[in-house]
Amino acid sequence: MTNLSVAIIAKDRALILPQCLESANKISDDVVIITNADHKFINYSDQKNYAVSKCKHDWVFSLDADEWLSPQLIEEIKNLDFSYDAYLMPRLNYIFGKPIYHSNWEPSSDTHIWLFNKNKSHWSNNVHEEVKVNGKVGKLTNYKIHQNYRTVEEFIAKMNTYTSLESKTTNPFYDFLRRYLWHKGFLDGKHGLFLSYLMMVYHTVTWVKRKLS
Repeated sequence: MTNLSVAIIAKDRALILPQCLESANKISDDVVIITNADHKFINYSDQKNYAVSKCKHDWVFSLDADEWLSPQLIEEIKNLDFSYDAYLMPRLNYIFGKPIYHSNWEPSSDTHIWLFNKNKSHWSNNVHEEVKVNGKVGKLTNYKIHQNYRTVEEFIAKMNTYTSLESKTTNPFYDFLRRYLWHKGFLDGKHGLFLSYLMMVYHTVTWVKRKLS
């Protein structure tokens, strides 16, 4: 595909999964990779906006180093008519070695804009960044895949960074009930229980940091 660029950000190139580059090359002849050595990291939106600025095509697909496109999504994009200005799509998260289909991490809940016309869109927010679009937004059916937290140690390490950047607080106990009961985290087995608990810890740490700052 020649009318689409892929923008990838990574802390360094060694962290880019082979599946990431392999799938990117299947949809684009212009794959832009930005590391912290290429551009000083300020926040995620700034890093992704910089990557987009280096893309030669108007249409951009955004990937993180630990993400890749499912075969079904690759085919959907190849056949896309680009009649909208941006496209939402679901994402399937693998957490602690297992695909998560509930716990508020399910693809239907983790649906965002990752394909967009750069002339009508930009990344916003310091953490949990989102694409803001001045135009019409469509939706794709198939998902990209995220090799999310591999271990509890990785979750805790990233939690310290994310909670320092987090701008809002959420009731930790409410968040646990929302994930484990309302989003049926119990159907994810022990992974759903532990993930719901760890997210409760995440929101507790965020609340404490805000109160002590």
